[in-house]
Amino acid sequence: MVSICVPAYKKPEYVRRLLDALLVQDYKDLEVIITDDSPNDDIKLAIAPYLTQLNIQYHRNIPALGSPKNWNAAIELSSGDFFMLMHQDDWFYDKSAISKFVEIFEKKPHVSFVFCKNTALHPDGTFVVLQAIPSLLTQLGSYPNRLLLSQVMGPPSNVMLRSSVKKKVAYDEKLIWLVDVDYNARLIKAGFEYAYLDEHLVNIGLHKDQTTEYCRENTDIMFRENIWVAQKIGPAAFKDILIYDYYWRLLRNYGIRSISDFCANKLSEADLLPVVNFMLKWQTRIPSAMLTIGPISKLLMALNYLLSPFKK
Repeated sequence: MVSICVPAYKKPEYVRRLLDALLVQDYKDLEVIITDDSPNDDIKLAIAPYLTQLNIQYHRNIPALGSPKNWNAAIELSSGDFFMLMHQDDWFYDKSAISKFVEIFEKKPHVSFVFCKNTALHPDGTFVVLQAIPSLLTQLGSYPNRLLLSQVMGPPSNVMLRSSVKKKVAYDEKLIWLVDVDYNARLIKAGFEYAYLDEHLVNIGLHKDQTTEYCRENTDIMFRENIWVAQKIGPAAFKDILIYDYYWRLLRNYGIRSISDFCANKLSEADLLPVVNFMLKWQTRIPSAMLTIGPISKLLMALNYLLSPFKK
């Protein structure tokens, strides 16, 4: 059985669209877990017509759990051999999507999770593949932290996992912006093997109400979470020059020129890893205009990396 875990919050029309897509799936051994953070009964009323057609378990959260705590709650309630965490605004594109995921697990019993092509749908109906650095798809086993560079796996809706995974890895409830990047990287670091399906199986809905848009409008969240993730991956991760360069550019792009600039993002000086502080001390001595010139900034980063005492 496959558990489809849906952490819901308002927008019943999205939930109905997802349930409609489940009804036409050719794989029928399903359970749908809906954990509802809504302040009203809109979701409960919206799913009522589907209760005789799908195996739905509805749970109302009082008080609301918030994301991603609600994600973990939905997964914990699942009882299938496999599970997918489906955001309510995403839905299946291919009628055989679930079957194709399950088939990979049957063919490759050593695989613990499978993900498909990260394909998003704009409100105007146009599709876009959100895999800015496709080469990362073949590098993740050796360099899971490089998901920071480009989230080629995409959001949780693209991923099906064996139920055994949930006993060892859960979503970090402190994070919002990088929560899926962190989760996926920790899956790989925990030794779980994966397979990639190079097919458009899931529609990732793009719209102005997304958490992604909220974070982009509140950039302190994005900066702060990158620093928290730096603490989680630790100094050893900075031996990878691509991770080193990522954090060099983070400081530059957010205009962090001092400890006070750093702390203005609701951080403390204690949150500043020595390796990141080493970058910051260099950048404060370099004119900002010079750092905006790509080749010069890259050259300075490489020199800073070579001289860094923290990559040894």
